[in-house]
Amino acid sequence: MRFSAGKPRKSGMSKHQFPYHTGVTQRAVELLDSARAAQAAGDLDGAESALQGAIELEDLPLARMLLGGLCYADDRFEDARGHWEAAFRGFRDGGDLRSAARAAVNLVDLHSSALGNVATGRGWIGRATRLLEQVGPCVEWGYLALGVVACDVPDIASVEHSAGVALEMALEFGDSDLEVRALADSGLALVCAGRVMEGFSRLDEAMAAITAGEVRELSVAGKSFCAMLTACDRTGDSRRAEEWTRLVASLTTDRLGGRPRLLYTHCRSAYGSVLCSIGRWPEAETAMLEALDASSSVYHRAQTCSHLADLRLLQGRNEEAVEILRPYEDRVEACGPLARLHISRGEFDLASAALGRGLKILVADRLRQGPLLAQLVEVELARDDLAAAADAAEQLGALAGGTDSPVLKAEAALARGRVQATLAERSLAADLFEEALGHLEGEERPVLCGTIRYELSRVLGAAGDLPAAISEARAAIAVFERLGAEVHIDRTAALLRSLGSPGRSRPRATGAAVAALTPREQEVLSLVRVGLTNAEIGSRLYITAKTAEHHVGRVLAKLGVRSRAEAAAIAALASRADDIAQSGGAA
Repeated sequence: MRFSAGKPRKSGMSKHQFPYHTGVTQRAVELLDSARAAQAAGDLDGAESALQGAIELEDLPLARMLLGGLCYADDRFEDARGHWEAAFRGFRDGGDLRSAARAAVNLVDLHSSALGNVATGRGWIGRATRLLEQVGPCVEWGYLALGVVACDVPDIASVEHSAGVALEMALEFGDSDLEVRALADSGLALVCAGRVMEGFSRLDEAMAAITAGEVRELSVAGKSFCAMLTACDRTGDSRRAEEWTRLVASLTTDRLGGRPRLLYTHCRSAYGSVLCSIGRWPEAETAMLEALDASSSVYHRAQTCSHLADLRLLQGRNEEAVEILRPYEDRVEACGPLARLHISRGEFDLASAALGRGLKILVADRLRQGPLLAQLVEVELARDDLAAAADAAEQLGALAGGTDSPVLKAEAALARGRVQATLAERSLAADLFEEALGHLEGEERPVLCGTIRYELSRVLGAAGDLPAAISEARAAIAVFERLGAEVHIDRTAALLRSLGSPGRSRPRATGAAVAALTPREQEVLSLVRVGLTNAEIGSRLYITAKTAEHHVGRVLAKLGVRSRAEAAAIAALASRADDIAQSGGAA
């Protein structure tokens, strides 16, 4: 959504503040001051207690506004909604239209992102706009421009425009909080548009301002951190993600006992996705499951479930992926994993439809459009529509050419290589696959590297260079085996056999793998072995069925198996080995 505020002149306060109104008792003022001091010191419980006391004494809209912010940060969204709606009415009825507009802006974000009520969010945009039109030029126009959190806006051109409006307002009225938020949102927009270096430069500037103590509002710092981590997620920038995740923890979540929950869960979700893209799957799974355990935000859950479903598909655990995706099939984040699921089932028309829907929703977001186009090339080739595949590859090439993203350039070269291989232009295809590998550094994107080597092996084999083909296929399967990418392992093993080289027979998990499980995971495995369901495991261990499900998932991943039956078999073998060892080796 776009906002236009022109070039306003300064009017009223140079920095937005919520004023105390006449008629407020001294005790209420003291409680409000105490709440602000407690929040600044990191005592969120103390701040909440003081605000509750102020409301009981005198139902001030300012106290409601601040208390709503604390509830929002802790994922208590319905409580936040009640307080902000009351604050809106109180400010409006008291004639403070600017503060009422700020309350409305908070409700825009709450409904649009956290609760998933997009139409209601638009309604609050309308209410805020109507109030501000009565006020005229003021800094609140900038806050309204950033009403919907940037991470949840599929139209990146709109995010860039809105951030520009907000930055102009921030500089005009000298509001450092708004300036930092606008820098972070514009940085994310630039990264997603493929101007990665320029975008991260702005994001780093915003983060530096936060760590220097230039930001007053916790929500501004939190949303700016979220923009940074989303940019790391979409680029796979693990080093930057690790650095800022550590910083977020030291500045906020560690110091505040895992609070604010909203920031903690986004950190874990985004970091988990980054770890997944660089091949650190066990750590990625742990981070994403922690995020799902903690978050009730529709946006965060949809994003995390989409990433986790993608991981499950790579692990060959398709039925789990189906269940994970089911509640979020309407979300743009799910389009890629849904297409991958349909491809695995041979449902290429459905895969094409899912990808087409995602490409239509995403506007100017090159980093998310690129992987969808790459999948579309694969789908069209499977449907024997070479012209459509070539068109998708050409679109992807044009997209990548306007970016400084090496991963997107590698995806584009891979797609063009696949088309040329289908045309039997084997030499050109091999050159394109080599070019794709050249765009990637080391093991930056292991699944993508392995996939490129698999395709290179196929084209070399078709050209009659069997030694080179076998070498590339073995390199590919080594990558996939390290990751536990079951689908890719099976496909590459079949390719090796077709080349006359026996596919590897991977060793099954042994007693050593079982011994490497945590004590809790070993408990869970023992209950899986006797056939208990997740609900029964939860009841036996005094945990929820959902937590039991997460433990079972981690056990399967660590053992490198796809099913509970396989895990039970390994547990039985390990138990038998222990019995033999304890009996002195007697069979």
